[in-house]
Amino acid sequence: MTTLTASPAAYATPDDSAARPLPNKALLALGILLLAFSGMRYNIAPLAWVAPVPWLLYLRRTSGWRSRLLLAGALQVGALFQFVGIITEPIPVFFAPMFSVPAALGVTALYLLFEAGRRRLGDGWGLALLPSLAVVGEWVGANTSEMGSWGAAAYTQIDNLALLQTVSLFGLSGIAWLMALAAAVIAVNIDGSTDGRAGTMGGRWRLAALGTAVLVACAHFYGVVRLSETAEGPMVTVAAVVTDIGLDGGGLPPQAELDAANDALFVRSELAMTRGAQLVAWNEGATAVEAAVEDALIARGQALVDAHGADLVMAYVVPLDGMKRFENKYVWLTPDGVAQTYFKHHPVPGEGSIAGEAPSEVLERPYGRAAGAICYDYDFPAVGRAHAEQDAGLVVVPSSDWRGIDPYHTQMASVRGIEGGYSVLRPVRWATSGAYDAYGRARGTMSWFEDEERVMMARVPSVRVPTLYSRVGDVLPLLSLGVLGLAGLTVLTRLRRR
Repeated sequence: MTTLTASPAAYATPDDSAARPLPNKALLALGILLLAFSGMRYNIAPLAWVAPVPWLLYLRRTSGWRSRLLLAGALQVGALFQFVGIITEPIPVFFAPMFSVPAALGVTALYLLFEAGRRRLGDGWGLALLPSLAVVGEWVGANTSEMGSWGAAAYTQIDNLALLQTVSLFGLSGIAWLMALAAAVIAVNIDGSTDGRAGTMGGRWRLAALGTAVLVACAHFYGVVRLSETAEGPMVTVAAVVTDIGLDGGGLPPQAELDAANDALFVRSELAMTRGAQLVAWNEGATAVEAAVEDALIARGQALVDAHGADLVMAYVVPLDGMKRFENKYVWLTPDGVAQTYFKHHPVPGEGSIAGEAPSEVLERPYGRAAGAICYDYDFPAVGRAHAEQDAGLVVVPSSDWRGIDPYHTQMASVRGIEGGYSVLRPVRWATSGAYDAYGRARGTMSWFEDEERVMMARVPSVRVPTLYSRVGDVLPLLSLGVLGLAGLTVLTRLRRR
């Protein structure tokens, strides 16, 4: 019976070590560097394609628990550097390890499972195992973790709009699968053989590299063709209105400051309506109002809506215990009255919001079918897919970010629109507001730091573009689970024969 750890002679010998351009410790250092600059704020998109390669090469060339501990430690360092990049005021520094530690543990487990399977089954299976593990890992995280889809490989390519069109077919999983395959192919061409043991590069792996390059080219070509399409159907004029004040767990601003901010919100909303906005939306928690006078705030908004005949999405908080616990909600006002009251479904870990539980609801409006969510909700693809399944053509996402994730977080929300085939309007405090069509093309943006008027106008399509992903959902993760199951059965079968 063979063991999961191969003999040193099978994977590294004195004869071939001299030919390697980097020693093992240098591979770890390179892995840390690539990981730190292949995601989030300081993302360099091309690096993300090769970021896994040093880790894969290190695993191929080492054995034993000490080397695995070194790998886990190096991944922790790289992940910490990546998350430290998004730490700016008012986010506390402990935010970084709170998220980087579990993220790095998950990636470590993925690499160790991959290498154990590759050594059992060979490099041919390895090219199937790594993409499958990457897809399943992201899928499980997006559906079970409080981090949602943060860390998805697709977000490293957030500015590559042609490649992002792939999510209309397979969701985030399509890009994760393709990027993991590319990394596995590069690694095996550098340090692989035809039978899974150390040796010379064979034609088999060159052919795999060619096939992968063709797949990457096809994905980009599909995106280019899709982006050549023009939006069909009616358009709607929308506006994002952003507040001047900030709200946090430290307490509420003085009442005089709140009153001034409220007055500014209504002045800006009326300005947007006079400019032709059919739908005006505030940013998340644009103001705070005590429960006793909440009806008065809604009545003021309703009067504005009645005067101009436009919709108004008022996003605000109702404190329940100072700002330690609060209702984080929006009220969607129409000329017919309150059409919807929505509570944030996915509070950020540590946030005092009381999570809403009501199912998503799409509203039938004169300009099209519209729906909404609040900020972090749209880091969970299932929320966006539910809107697509109800044929929403426009989704409003009141949000509040900080400098460290600006404009990254707004761009992440636009990916939900590509997946589901609808426009997204995202008003944001302390970051960039944006309006995007169903292809992720920006129809309007506004920086909170640059625009003192804090009113963004845009024209966006209001009719949904059908997508394969909205019809079939997460098929690729299920197929990947099948691949992993088949690999497990193959290992068991071989063990029994031996």
